[in-house]
Amino acid sequence: MVKSWEESARERKNYVEQARAAFQNQEQEYRSEPVQQEFPGGNSTFGIRFVIAILLFACFVYCDQENIMFQGIGAKEVVQQIQWKPFPTEKLGELLGELDSSARQEAKKQ
Repeated sequence: MVKSWEESARERKNYVEQARAAFQNQEQEYRSEPVQQEFPGGNSTFGIRFVIAILLFACFVYCDQENIMFQGIGAKEVVQQIQWKPFPTEKLGELLGELDSSARQEAKKQ
């Protein structure tokens, strides 16, 4: 049995209406739930992360003052790795500047 275009269109329309009705019911349920009062930053882990950062910094300073090394790496090597730039940003800026100026010159020619 082959359905006509009208029948299949009607079925699709009914399906869409049922789906919309289901989502509207869910939306009403969410709205009816009581809103929980939250304190500002209540769910935040900022305080914990801040304390951990302070402790790590204190350990770093202590290891630097006492010349303590961990697996052959001292505080000076850590500072060098922090300062090391694996990507030459200065050269990239120069290259982009050259590309920009050449693009401007090409645009002026046209």
